[in-house]
Amino acid sequence: AAEADKLLSLFREWLTGIKHHRGVEFIAEAWADYERARANALGAALQYKKRPALSTAKEVRAKGKELAVARREAKRSEWIVQLYEWHFPWLSELRDVEEDASYVEEAAAVKTEVGDRDHPASAWLTRPEWEALPTAERNQLALDRYLRSRKTPWQLGRDYERYIGFLREGAGCKVTYHGIFQGLEDLGRDVLAEKDGHLEVIQCKRWAQRKTIHEKHVFQLFGTTVLARLENPTLVVNGTFTTTTTLSPKAREVAEHLGIKIEEGFPLADYPRIGCNIARPSGERIYHLPFDQQYDKTVIEPERGESYVMSVAEAEANGSAERGVGAGARTRSTHGALGGADEQRLRFQHLRAWAVAQRDPRLGGL
Repeated sequence: AAEADKLLSLFREWLTGIKHHRGVEFIAEAWADYERARANALGAALQYKKRPALSTAKEVRAKGKELAVARREAKRSEWIVQLYEWHFPWLSELRDVEEDASYVEEAAAVKTEVGDRDHPASAWLTRPEWEALPTAERNQLALDRYLRSRKTPWQLGRDYERYIGFLREGAGCKVTYHGIFQGLEDLGRDVLAEKDGHLEVIQCKRWAQRKTIHEKHVFQLFGTTVLARLENPTLVVNGTFTTTTTLSPKAREVAEHLGIKIEEGFPLADYPRIGCNIARPSGERIYHLPFDQQYDKTVIEPERGESYVMSVAEAEANGSAERGVGAGARTRSTHGALGGADEQRLRFQHLRAWAVAQRDPRLGGL
């Protein structure tokens, strides 16, 4: 009876440990115990077989201990990474950095082989094509290859942000591509769309259908929306989460409580990507291809007769000439590009706003 009581006491202690957030430590230790037991069993089999292998058994047990330590630390590290990614969702998007870097290196190598011709389209053409083709055919071929090319996760996200911005511009909004210009410092704001005293803070996620948006991403958008309200007291600021995939039920519930608009299952469609603008003050018509360096900064103003078109032939039919960025082209504001102490201050404000979201009474204990 005493032994049974002792076992029950130990079992209760084990359950209490898991209940008080020691579950990860328990799993890590259990995994280590498993590796030690497995090594000991294998060592015993080697030691007590018909022809004992004592030295091998000893080595197996030693390696088992090393593996046990490695397994325990791996599980702890996995838990720490998950903890960080929960509090800072954008960290999970850095997992493909190594893949991105290798792709960029390959692209740079290809560009070096092509030559140092001072034109962005040259990266998509061979030297004979560049030298032989007329300007319109050359640029159209470069654009076609650019659109069909394998892209990094960052480039896929950028194209999706451009598409969402294009739709907002079509609705008459003044658009800023904050995510494209700020990169990892975008504070969760990818596209800013302003119209009639309203500012829409849009977070765009072009993710595979197998992935799910969780509530942590909604919390991040809510936090940066609160910060945008502090920065723009004269505007009515609201947040929108736009994604190619779906949200979890909990994420939808959180979004409803926090007043975040959801656009899920929203795919990237084909749309006109060549921007045709009229330079100031010359009135020269110029077209910009999506791989031009200043493409995202050039504002297309329909009221001035400017537009987006599908093909180079269509652009030239409108009287536009090919050029990088023409003198006098109106460019977008980067909407608060900061550095140094100001950037750090905004980061802390963002984290504080995120913390407010976690404690918001409207969540009802979610």
